[in-house]
Amino acid sequence: MDEQVAEVLQALSDLNTQVRTGEVYQSLGPRLGKIMDNIHRRRRTAVQLPDDEDGVKAILDKLRQQLNENVPVTLTHEEMDSLINHLSSLDFGLRYQGINFSLYDALQQNALDSAQLNYLYAKLRQPDDLFNHILEPANAAIFGRAGRVAMLAVLLHFISSEKSPVTEDLQPTVVLAAAYLCLETDTRGFVNHYGWAHAFTATTDLLSVLAGNANLQRADKLFLMMALLERIKRLNTPLIYGENDRMAAFLTELANRHSLYEEALLLALKNWRQQVALHRRPDTIAGWNRFFNRKRLLDSLRLQENLPKSLQEYLNSTIDFLG
Repeated sequence: MDEQVAEVLQALSDLNTQVRTGEVYQSLGPRLGKIMDNIHRRRRTAVQLPDDEDGVKAILDKLRQQLNENVPVTLTHEEMDSLINHLSSLDFGLRYQGINFSLYDALQQNALDSAQLNYLYAKLRQPDDLFNHILEPANAAIFGRAGRVAMLAVLLHFISSEKSPVTEDLQPTVVLAAAYLCLETDTRGFVNHYGWAHAFTATTDLLSVLAGNANLQRADKLFLMMALLERIKRLNTPLIYGENDRMAAFLTELANRHSLYEEALLLALKNWRQQVALHRRPDTIAGWNRFFNRKRLLDSLRLQENLPKSLQEYLNSTIDFLG
C-alpha cells in the first residue's frame, strides 16, 4: 500500500476512535480538514489498464446466461476477480453496461451465495485498488476507483441478514469511505468516449447505505457526514452532474434520523458561511468553483421537502453576496 495512503488511513482510524469514545465532537470538521490539507499530491504516472481480450467477456456471458435462466451463479473466485478488475476498463459497454449492471442484477436476484458475497466484499475493499493513482491529477484510474465504490454501495444495500458478508465491525469500511473522501479530487461526471466516472455520486451512495445501517454507531455516521462536508469545501473543480442533489438528499435523510446530525449539520453550515465570508470575492477559477459547489449544494438542500425546520429557517435567512 502507498505510504501516504496508509498514513491517512491510520489517522482517520485514530480520529474515528476518538469520535466513538466522545473525545472529539465539535473539532471533528477542522481535524478532518487538516488531514485533507496535509495530503501531498503527486505527478501523473502511467495507469495500467486491464486487457479486455483476456477472457472476461466469456465470463460475463456466463453470468448473464445464468441470471437469465434464473439458476445459481457458479462464478469462481478467479472469475469474480476478473469481473471486478475490469471495472477499471475504459470500455464503457463492458465496464458499466456489462459488468456493473450484471453484478447489480445478481445481487438484486439474490443469486450469489454467502461465500461469493464474502469474497466480493473483501475484493471491493482492497486499498491498493480502491486508491489506485488517487494522489495524482485526473487520470484513467478514476473508473476503477469509482466503480468499486459504487459496487460496494450496491452490495451493502442488497445483502440480507442471512447472507450478510459483514460479520466484522463496520469501522474499517467507515474508515475506507472517509479515506476515499479525503483522497479523491476527480469530480468528472460523464467522460467522452469512456462513460461515467461519477466518483462523488458513488461515494454519496455508499455513505447513504452506511447511514441506513442500524448496526452502525451514530458516531460513525457523524464522522462520514463531516468528511463529506470537508471534502466539498476543498474541491477545486465543479460538481455539475447531479452530485449536489444526491448529497442534499443524503444530508436531509441523516438530519431527520436524529437531532445529533441535524445540530451538527446546522453548525457546520454556519461555520462554512463564516469561512466563505473571509474570501467573499474569489480571484481564481478554483475559488469560484468552490463558491458555486457550495451554492449548488445549499440550493439543493433548500429544495428538499423533508429538510428539518431548523435547517430550512437558517438557509432561508441567509443571502450570500458576491461583493
